[in-house]
Amino acid sequence: MRDATIAEAVPDEGMNPALAGGPASADSAEAATASGLALETQLQRLAPISLDEINAQARLMTRVDRKYFLPRGLFIDLLAATRDDFRVLEIGGKHRFEYRTTYFDTPDFRFYRDHVQERRHRFKVRTRTYVDTGTCHLEVKSKGYRGQTVKERIAHPLESPLTLTPGDREFIDSVLDGAPAQAGRSSADRIGSAGRSASTGHSASARARLRAADLEPVVETVYDRITLCHADQRLTCDLDIRAVHGDEQHVGPSDVLVETKSPGGGGIWDGLLKQVGVRPHKVSKYCVSAALLYPQLPSNPWERTIRRYFR
Repeated sequence: MRDATIAEAVPDEGMNPALAGGPASADSAEAATASGLALETQLQRLAPISLDEINAQARLMTRVDRKYFLPRGLFIDLLAATRDDFRVLEIGGKHRFEYRTTYFDTPDFRFYRDHVQERRHRFKVRTRTYVDTGTCHLEVKSKGYRGQTVKERIAHPLESPLTLTPGDREFIDSVLDGAPAQAGRSSADRIGSAGRSASTGHSASARARLRAADLEPVVETVYDRITLCHADQRLTCDLDIRAVHGDEQHVGPSDVLVETKSPGGGGIWDGLLKQVGVRPHKVSKYCVSAALLYPQLPSNPWERTIRRYFR
């Protein structure tokens, strides 16, 4: 692997303003079209990788995540700088795929409030629909002592993303209880389970345990995703984010929300972004969306992000 630097990909004279410190380009339909073409051009230059290869190479059910908001010009420059290192997920000649995610919480938003309070043991429960491939999964994400994220999932009926089946509820309860889940989980989706007890330390506490029966759908997020992979590193790059509940909708930024995922948290893009002074953001698509759609909720941890990117 060669050492990639952004300067290698961008000549000084034509450097993107985000790198050179110049003014941002005009936010217009013409600029958006040009940006879209430039993005697709760079994606075409990356070697493709299939979904099966990604799952075998960097499934990363246990990982350290870092999130960044990147202007699209800077994002394209980074693609160019690392084109020899990263491969891009390609299915049927496409590189961008629509995701629709429904988040479940209690009527008093306990999962959300656990994030606000920065509890070390916290969860997200969601169904995720992969629109382009026509598949859906129920996922439970947990956060542990060392900042590691563990994700476990099972297949979910495509036609009912807003509903939890009896098998879903059994699976959720088993994860919340810290016991190995049984219902419908493949061996591949057990990755990270052994580490879950060690890293998240699920143990009995004085708080009343949540049950899946307490949960209801509260927020939907919709966005396009590009996935990049290198060895045991994965990047998910989300564009055109929307937060939806019923008839209400909030549109996110033109920036790309990039999440770096690696066993140790120090991937290639993390290093390059540090070079140009871009720091990780404390952001959760669920929590930001819930704060926008339910303004009565406390939102201090994400208020700056919301003001800058979502209002």
